[in-house]
Amino acid sequence: MSDNKQTPRNAGVRQDRNSVAVNERAAFDNVGLTKRNADYMFRFNKALDKTKLSPEKKASAVQDMVTELVEGQKAGKTAKNLYGDVDARVKAVVDGPVSATAVIGGPNYWPNMIYNALTFFMIFNLMFGIMYLFSPKLMTSSQPVGITAITVSAVVAGFILPIMPRLFDPKIKHKYNGWIRALFVLLGFIVWMILFYAAQLLPGVINPVLMPWPSIILGVVSIALMYWLRRTYKIRGGFFG
Repeated sequence: MSDNKQTPRNAGVRQDRNSVAVNERAAFDNVGLTKRNADYMFRFNKALDKTKLSPEKKASAVQDMVTELVEGQKAGKTAKNLYGDVDARVKAVVDGPVSATAVIGGPNYWPNMIYNALTFFMIFNLMFGIMYLFSPKLMTSSQPVGITAITVSAVVAGFILPIMPRLFDPKIKHKYNGWIRALFVLLGFIVWMILFYAAQLLPGVINPVLMPWPSIILGVVSIALMYWLRRTYKIRGGFFG
């Protein structure tokens, strides 16, 4: 008996789902779309429901597309011509359009560049300042890092780090494929290390080693400047985020 009762119930559920699907499909048939475009919009709407996009944005995207399609049909355009396949269109709606934003430069690039440079400048100065303060012998027994080498390393890091997220940002239209961009990142690190070690080889007059307290003071000043930049500009990642 239980099996007999369960079967009609399951059949009823399937029938309700089919009815909902038919009604959703018919909704696009009744807004002036061709059969092919209505089918595209039905599949697009179903795929969009599986994303985390807000209901308002979903409704807006669907309405905008329907309006555009109704107008485009007059010139013989189809949804496939305008938007590509359904998956590609869903990705474009959820992630936003791909832009031609420059990898180097662009909005807030230079504040981010300075912020990242200050971050490395702060870390190195505080690290070496505290280390030499508690272990003064390290300044003579090891090869201490001079302020010029620290500055060069910080500036190069500041220049490179804001570029890296943009190199792999799917919202940016890239000229080169992923492997070439990964090679650019590797070359950037190599240049960074070469410039750092080259600066470290400079004579002491050009690359002096600061005493502990001046290094610590520079580190603290860097923190204050970083905090000001964070409050003034749109900084991506980093401290105080």
